Amino acid sequence: MLDSSYPEKISFLKADDGYRFLITVMLSASTTDRQAEAAAEKLFSVYPDAAAVGNASAEDIERLIHSAGLARQKAVRIREVSAAVAERGIPGTLEELTALPGIGEKTASCYLYNILGLPAVIADTHFVRTALRLGFTDTADRNKAAKEIKERFSPDIWGRMSMAVNLHGRTFCRPKPLCSKCFLSTICPSSEAVRGES
Repeated sequence: MLDSSYPEKISFLKADDGYRFLITVMLSASTTDRQAEAAAEKLFSVYPDAAAVGNASAEDIERLIHSAGLARQKAVRIREVSAAVAERGIPGTLEELTALPGIGEKTASCYLYNILGLPAVIADTHFVRTALRLGFTDTADRNKAAKEIKERFSPDIWGRMSMAVNLHGRTFCRPKPLCSKCFLSTICPSSEAVRGES
């Protein structure tokens, strides 16, 4: 029901260039996708590729991405990642990606699924909150939730499930859920209807 209720193609960030997508996902931490894309556009209008960003000063990068928040920390990591990518390219496994500075499992999984089309569980805030409420996982910890999802579900649905659950979390299962409007309310273990609340 969840899968069939959402578009076949779900995307939250532009995924037409692997390197730019990776940096935009890094920028999206603790901010909105819109702010991340705006900051990325500003950054790439001055420094168009990995080599240019890797050779830029952290201060210049910080100034350009300021609107995305946590700019100082992000600038240092983006510069380091860009230098590594310029030298060696972007790796294609979770282990290699998370070995890069500032690349966590969520960012790596976003790249694997959206750019390479590989199985990945993208455990961001929206996904984990919604998966926990739906009973797909028993924890609110991102890394533990991703591990549980991988153990409980087949790899061929990890990516699609991540995107559909994420979109459901943005649409209905918000921090303050819209249970009365949600099409899963009669079967969701966390809904008012199932719990017998008014």
